[in-house]
Amino acid sequence: MYQYSVALAVYDYIPILLSAIGLYYLTKALQTWHPPIASSASLAAALIVAGGLCKATWKLLISTMDVNVMALNHALMLFMAPGFILLTWCVWTTRRYYANRPTSPTSWRCPASTIATLLIVVVVLALQFPDKRLWFFALLGALTLSNIIFAWHAVRHSWQTANKGAAILYLLNVIAVFAMSGLARVGDNSESFQWIAQLSNTVTQGLFAGAGYLLWKARSPQQNFQYQS
Repeated sequence: MYQYSVALAVYDYIPILLSAIGLYYLTKALQTWHPPIASSASLAAALIVAGGLCKATWKLLISTMDVNVMALNHALMLFMAPGFILLTWCVWTTRRYYANRPTSPTSWRCPASTIATLLIVVVVLALQFPDKRLWFFALLGALTLSNIIFAWHAVRHSWQTANKGAAILYLLNVIAVFAMSGLARVGDNSESFQWIAQLSNTVTQGLFAGAGYLLWKARSPQQNFQYQS
């Protein structure tokens, strides 16, 4: 049985807001450096934010109406995993374009086919093993891997464009993400522990928002420095 206080459920929207701010600035920066990926970056950001909003709304419904809509809870991973896969591709292709090594016009097929394959696997696992959470672990694995690859490219791109502040914040963000994963494995559902997790997530998303903002500030394609490989 899930139990959340109204204050805890409402507070869950704050980390989502910070994440949305970070994604907004990141996508605006990527769109400036590599305009062709504008729509893909926006879609990736929308998927990630949608996943967070679904999870927060799930908590809010439980705390205010005692209504458990598990589809909203499951939507977190269903939206975030494809979103981060697509966002990772956007950062990678932008890095290549910025370094004068543009990708093929059909490179979008890579994230598209990866997402399609992942969703097929998830559906098969959910149908074949309805009493297990194998589908969840498939999504979690995809999200974790794409998050690591995204962080690598975000840190590298920030550092190579002389934006060391953004690089450090992106690095701290991915470290905080893994720390959050450790907290999730504790399995403590008490109100006090949930607040610790929420506050930690706020710091995590705050780092992400700050990194995105710093990257956006240095977004001009006419910067007077050399991109180092």
